[in-house]
Amino acid sequence: MGLTGVKRTGTQGFQKVVFENVVDTLPGGLILDVKKADYPNGYVPEGTLVGRDPATGIGKVLTAVDGAIKPIGLTHRASEVSDGGNTFANGVVISGTARIKALPSVLQTIAADLAKALPRITLV
Repeated sequence: MGLTGVKRTGTQGFQKVVFENVVDTLPGGLILDVKKADYPNGYVPEGTLVGRDPATGIGKVLTAVDGAIKPIGLTHRASEVSDGGNTFANGVVISGTARIKALPSVLQTIAADLAKALPRITLV
């Protein structure tokens, strides 16, 4: 019988648990300036490092903590990339506990720098 007529959206299958707990998030989330071509599965992954461009107020996905745009937190869950280029990040964690091994691989290599840049997020 099953769930007839129910359409599943979002990521399916195994999903790493990034956050042990979430204490605080950025109110209202963040609009991210991303390209659909950069995310072949159609989603910005949970635990992605993001910052806000002070000139435009638009969020950017970051791969380093020492750039012109400073990090403000990690995405709370996978966010679907829209065709227009701007994607709404459902939540940006600014305080809590995250698992290093569950973060995107590019962030795992800079975990020590990440801990300094985001002191309210404990990495375990």
